[in-house]
Amino acid sequence: MVRLIYFVSALSLACCLQAAPWLPSAAAQIEGTRHERARDLFKEGIALAKSERWTEALSAFRDSAKLFPRPSTLYNIANALYRLDRPLEGLVELDKYEGMSEVLIDSAARERGAKLRKLLEGAVVEIRLAITPAAADVFIDEQPFAYAGPDRAIRLDPGNHAIRISHAGYQTAVRELQAEPGSQLAQTIALQPHTRSSRRAAGAPAPSVALEPDQPGTGTTRTGQDDRKRFVKRPGFWVLIGVIAAAGVGAGVAVALTRKDDGAPCGTTGTCATTQGLTVTSF
Repeated sequence: MVRLIYFVSALSLACCLQAAPWLPSAAAQIEGTRHERARDLFKEGIALAKSERWTEALSAFRDSAKLFPRPSTLYNIANALYRLDRPLEGLVELDKYEGMSEVLIDSAARERGAKLRKLLEGAVVEIRLAITPAAADVFIDEQPFAYAGPDRAIRLDPGNHAIRISHAGYQTAVRELQAEPGSQLAQTIALQPHTRSSRRAAGAPAPSVALEPDQPGTGTTRTGQDDRKRFVKRPGFWVLIGVIAAAGVGAGVAVALTRKDDGAPCGTTGTCATTQGLTVTSF
């Protein structure tokens, strides 16, 4: 009986020793599969970037980085965000790239990152707001801006943005702006205190207006022509308003076109990055 126990124990130990070498091999196989899938996604991102399909390229690069993060993948993510006019997100990804050990010991990789950082920083929009009262709340695209004080410095991605400033006891102010890459804007916004008329305009019913009687105390209204009728009721008034409005629209279009043409085509740097110039093709 004792011999049988020894035999079974020895057999079990032998089986374990034979199985152990396979465990590292299985883990290595799984790791290799993830690596190959990450490489395939990286190559897919490169092909999409060459076709200027940057949204799809960004998705492929990010999927690749989730499986197997590589410096080249993170760099290409930052590059794609730059091409999509999302430089603030691109700077976050570039920070990750520059913090990787492979980049820290590679001068060429660090230089590549510095060039891309210059482009990303040059595309960021900077807005300076001078606000009264100083404790007013600021919302950028309906997201609260954390900092307080009379002077606020805000960094945004290029594009259309809505700025809302509010404070209890004051009328809310809203500013719509279209910011070109690299533009620097400044605005002074002084909120107006609430008044009785402003509260009525915000929702209270307007007071009724009594019609003028034909004779004092009769309570009847005029039925004939009246040379003294208000100027706004005369046809010539609306013709004049139409002419002024048309001229104003034309002037506004002219100003908008002038501002667009005067701006730098690619932010303050004045140069656009090319796909081949930035995208890293080695995985």
